[in-house]
Amino acid sequence: MKRIVLALGLVLSGFSWAADPVTLDRNGVLWRLTATSSGTVLVGVKDGEEVARSLVPFPLGLAGQNDSHLQLVADELTGKVVVAWQRNWTANFSDVVLAVWNAEGWERITYLTGDASLRARNPVLKLARVTSSYPDPEDPEKTVTVSESFALVLWWQGDNGDQQARLASLNLTAPGDDDKAVSVVTLDGQLGFGIGCSQSLPQEVLEHPIFAAGAPGPVVHVLAASPSTCLLFVHEIRFELQPPPSTGEEQGGLGAVALRRRHTPIFGVRKVLPVTRELSAEGTRAVLGADLQPVLYRVVPEGVEYIVAIDQGWSPKRLLKLEEGLSLDRAIALVENLAR
Repeated sequence: MKRIVLALGLVLSGFSWAADPVTLDRNGVLWRLTATSSGTVLVGVKDGEEVARSLVPFPLGLAGQNDSHLQLVADELTGKVVVAWQRNWTANFSDVVLAVWNAEGWERITYLTGDASLRARNPVLKLARVTSSYPDPEDPEKTVTVSESFALVLWWQGDNGDQQARLASLNLTAPGDDDKAVSVVTLDGQLGFGIGCSQSLPQEVLEHPIFAAGAPGPVVHVLAASPSTCLLFVHEIRFELQPPPSTGEEQGGLGAVALRRRHTPIFGVRKVLPVTRELSAEGTRAVLGADLQPVLYRVVPEGVEYIVAIDQGWSPKRLLKLEEGLSLDRAIALVENLAR
């Protein structure tokens, strides 16, 4: 079941950034990312032996600085390991960092905003993978197949009246020194409209955009709040091949190399939801299934309170009470299963 899990405010234990993230690649290397007083450290272990250890360049230098919200994925197509995290310079200054480990060294380290005063925070990381084919420009009876992987980083930034969810896309198949491989967009800017609103959205809703869970594929879904419209949006990102160059475009005599095409992200909206007061409740979580109908819930002393998205908005608030034979873990699983 494809779902989004959105943590808002103070929730149950188990934030994805609370413990060191680990991932196992296809070569049997167990990768672990750890925040230390000097900075973030990547360690790889295979068959019980350490095969890689590196402090990400640009270490921390002053007391009080720290790294948090560590994210880690291993890309099967390229063999690269991708990490992202929140670098906290002070209590009110932070940035989101994206770095790529390739073989035996770092091929890319990028501060995604470059302005710590924007307070970039709550990053999450996901892979996308896409394969497409098109006629060979030198032999139309043959096809050219393009397979590419993308690392996507989603985060929140800004304060007061200027806040926004942003998404960075990095083409992992591109060379490490290709500046055009990284693009950053504001999700609100992809909507194409804005109705304006004066309603104050709860910070717990605003500050935690998140990806749909699932294996890497050509389509990614994001759940994010929009300060400019006071609505919740399920964004859809698809990766499609760029159109071929026009016939009059200068090719430089490079033939098929000059005509090489890449995938680019295409943005759309799958669902729009009104913001409900239930979203402001401290400790609320949301799950989103393949039908894109989210379920919001939070733990209370009596059990689990929840609401379900319906065609007209949201259902009335319901309570699944704890009783003999129904533990809290089981109750949460039952509620989450409503998002199919």
